[in-house]
Amino acid sequence: MPKTKAYGQVVQSQKYEIADPRPSALIESLRSVGYKLSTAIADIVDNSIAADARNIWIRFKWAGAKSLISIIDDGRGMTESALVEAMRPGSISPIVERSQTDLGRFGLGLKTASFSQCRRLTVISRSKGCRAVTRVWDLDYVVRHDEWRLLRSGDELEEGVASFAKTETGTAVIWTHLDRIITQGENANDASAHNRFNDSIDQVRQHLAVIYHRFIEAGEVRIFINNNLVNGWNPYLENHKATYRAPDEIIPFGKSKIYFRGYVLPHKDMLTHEQYESAAGPLGWTAHQGFYVYRNRRLLVPGDWLGLGSPKPWIKAEHYNLARICLDISNDADNEWHLDVKKSMARPPALVKERLTELAENIRKRARSVFAHRGKYGARISPISEYERPWEAKTRQGYRIYKINRGHPAVSQAIQAAGTAAPDIESMLRILEETVPVQQIWLDIADQTQDVARPFIGTDYSVIRSDLRKIYIFLTKSGIDRNTALARLKAMEPYNHYTNLINEL
Repeated sequence: MPKTKAYGQVVQSQKYEIADPRPSALIESLRSVGYKLSTAIADIVDNSIAADARNIWIRFKWAGAKSLISIIDDGRGMTESALVEAMRPGSISPIVERSQTDLGRFGLGLKTASFSQCRRLTVISRSKGCRAVTRVWDLDYVVRHDEWRLLRSGDELEEGVASFAKTETGTAVIWTHLDRIITQGENANDASAHNRFNDSIDQVRQHLAVIYHRFIEAGEVRIFINNNLVNGWNPYLENHKATYRAPDEIIPFGKSKIYFRGYVLPHKDMLTHEQYESAAGPLGWTAHQGFYVYRNRRLLVPGDWLGLGSPKPWIKAEHYNLARICLDISNDADNEWHLDVKKSMARPPALVKERLTELAENIRKRARSVFAHRGKYGARISPISEYERPWEAKTRQGYRIYKINRGHPAVSQAIQAAGTAAPDIESMLRILEETVPVQQIWLDIADQTQDVARPFIGTDYSVIRSDLRKIYIFLTKSGIDRNTALARLKAMEPYNHYTNLINEL
């Protein structure tokens, strides 16, 4: 048997060599996993929730180069041996079966999340009946000695120990030497740097409100940032009467199940200004459309089409803004869902892509219809089963075209009234149909910051009344009674926005 050699020397046998990684190189590489500040803090919050914390206090302390961030919870805490193991990079293999409430996977989150933001990680923990214990990763110390030297104490004890005055057990994670957040040389009096620091606090608050909204709404955990409670953001507007909720669908997959629930949110016309702004979410309506993938109720993906779509992958487009789909998966299918270390990406297994695409397509079609027709869904205000629209989308030689609906009463009335000039009217309609400025419309919509104008906006009511009366007379002369004619007008675009004028007829 060969003897163990010091680091840097190669242990040899006839079958293998020990090529252990150089600490100074690997620990710097672990900093480049790709965390943002918000996702890094979320990884620490995962550990707190898994430790049954009821309260999590996040503190951002501005002091220039001496600024710090602490995440403190009142969870179970850790014994000294458990803390040492938790501080070990790769403490738990990702192939080890986890409990149903475990939010971790790779045994790297605490370390990689922390190293991505700071050069000094201090963890202080106390479990029931035990004293508080401390361990510190100081990256500069590791690099200097080129060994995995985990320090037993640090300078941040005051920050962590003070937190245990209000809780019997818990854990404090403290980040100092914030070189990824604080630029070298910035001092406490630098107003610009301080503003950037404060902006990062807002981003973290928004992120946590989305990721943990289920835990927050259920009252299972309270998250505070600088003593301010974080309120959850629910993407689905479930309590709004105009929100459409598709029937729940359970998709069997291996030993587990995937739970599908589709939502179509109300059109802007159905929302107050405050509801509309809130439902847009931190990143806006277009960014938040698509699938919301939850793993053990913790949100992984806050709006994405997951590479699905046929014949080509779907992209985010404004006319699907109202489509939001909830997917629940368990933590025993992480490999199949290609879960990454940051728990910010997931891709569906090949075996369920077809079914997910089929279900999502139905939600997308409904969302597009609501978006295009300004929220005209739900309970009808008339016995007419469908809204009569002046434009129709058709396909000609594989291309999408738009035709004027000759059956629309306003169009039909005009053609009949033209008499011998009807062919000229038809010629004019064809010119309009062949020159619909689709590309210009899309560009104009993309450039403007406000919603599309309501039909007849700025038009005198007398003009609308005159048009309505012409169509009403046309309908009644065709043999239908007054009530049916009024019902058709109320279900006819663009007059459906003016029911008060229709009632005056």
